[in-house]
Amino acid sequence: MVQRYNSKKIQELVYQIYKGYGFTEQESREVAHMLIYTDLIGIESHGVQRMSMYDSFIQNGKIRVHNKPEIVKETDVSAVVDAHFGLGQLNGIYSMRLAIQKAKQHGIGMVTTRHSGHYGIAGYYANMAAEEGLIGLSSCNSRSAMLPTHATKALVGTNPIAFAMPAKPNTFIFDAATTTVPQGKIEVYRKLGKDLPALWVAKDGETPVNDHRDTQDLDALRDLDSNVGLAPLGGVTEATGSHKGFGLGVIVEVFTAILSLGDTSNEITPDDLSVGPCQSFTAIDPAIFGDSDAIINKFSNYLQAIRDLPSVPGKPVIVAGDKEAAAYQDRAANGIEIDDQTLAEVIDIAKRLGIAYDSYIVH
Repeated sequence: MVQRYNSKKIQELVYQIYKGYGFTEQESREVAHMLIYTDLIGIESHGVQRMSMYDSFIQNGKIRVHNKPEIVKETDVSAVVDAHFGLGQLNGIYSMRLAIQKAKQHGIGMVTTRHSGHYGIAGYYANMAAEEGLIGLSSCNSRSAMLPTHATKALVGTNPIAFAMPAKPNTFIFDAATTTVPQGKIEVYRKLGKDLPALWVAKDGETPVNDHRDTQDLDALRDLDSNVGLAPLGGVTEATGSHKGFGLGVIVEVFTAILSLGDTSNEITPDDLSVGPCQSFTAIDPAIFGDSDAIINKFSNYLQAIRDLPSVPGKPVIVAGDKEAAAYQDRAANGIEIDDQTLAEVIDIAKRLGIAYDSYIVH
C-alpha cells in the first residue's frame, strides 16, 4: 500500500539517520535534501526507496562514511576525481560544484569521477547547473544490467543520461536510463506486487519477463552467468531500435569509466569492495555562444511550440521537466508517496541507529 507523508518530516528523519551513520551535519542535510527532492518530483524508485540499499553498503563497507573525494588530475576546464568510495550523492554534489565553478570561470567544466557509489538520479546534478543559469549534463555507469543487442547475458549498466537547461515556465530536465527502465522501478513494482506492463526484462536475450515474482532473478545479475537482463531502450531487436539504447549505454561508459580510468559496468559487483561506479558531470555557460537571456528565451519559445501541438484526447503534449514540476507542487503541498515496505525499511534503520522515529511519520 502507498500512502502520503509530510516531506519535511521525512526529510528530517533521513537527516537524523545519516547523522547516525557518522556523516557531518552538512553532509546529512545534503543527502536528505537530495533523496526527498527525488520523491517530491515523483521518482519513487530513487528516493527513500534506495535507503535500504545504501544501508547495506554502509554496513558492509562498500560505502565508507568518512572518505572524501579527491582531485587527481585537473586542467582549467576538466578534472578527474577519485571519490574513494564515499557516498555517491556527496561525491556527485562535490563533482558538479567543481564543474560549475570551472564553467563560470572558463565557459565549460567537465569532471569525471571514479570509485564512487550509487548517486541517485542523474537529473539532480544536471539541475544543479541549471539552477546557476548553466546547461548541465550528468551520467553514471552501474553494475551489469543491460542486455546488449542479441546478447543473452547482461554486461552494460543501466547508464542514465541527464540534461538540464533553464527555461520558462520551468527548467527542462531530461533524465533517463539507457535501459527501458531503471532497475529501481522494477524493485518498486515488485514491492507493490505489480506485474511488469511491457518488455522491461528479458531472459535468454529475447523472452519477456512480466510476472513480478520472476524479477527476483534480476538479483542474480551480480553473477555474470545469469541469463536475465534489462532490455535496452528500443527493446531486444534491431528492428525496434535496441542498438540505440545499447550504443548510448556504451557512450556513458566512455564519459564515466573510460576517461576516469575507473571501473566499467562488467567490473562492478555489489560484493567486491575495491570497485565502484563512475560518473560524469558537465556544466556549460550559454554565454560562450551569445546572450544568455536570448538563448533561454528562444529555447522556452521552442518548448512552448511543442506543448501547443495538437494531441490525442486526454493526453496533452508535455516536455521533459513538466511532469516533475507538477509533481513537486502537488507533493510539497500534499506529501510524498511511500509504500509500506519502504517505510518499514526506513523505520528498521532508524531503530538500529537508536533514532526515535515516531514524530517524523506524519501524513
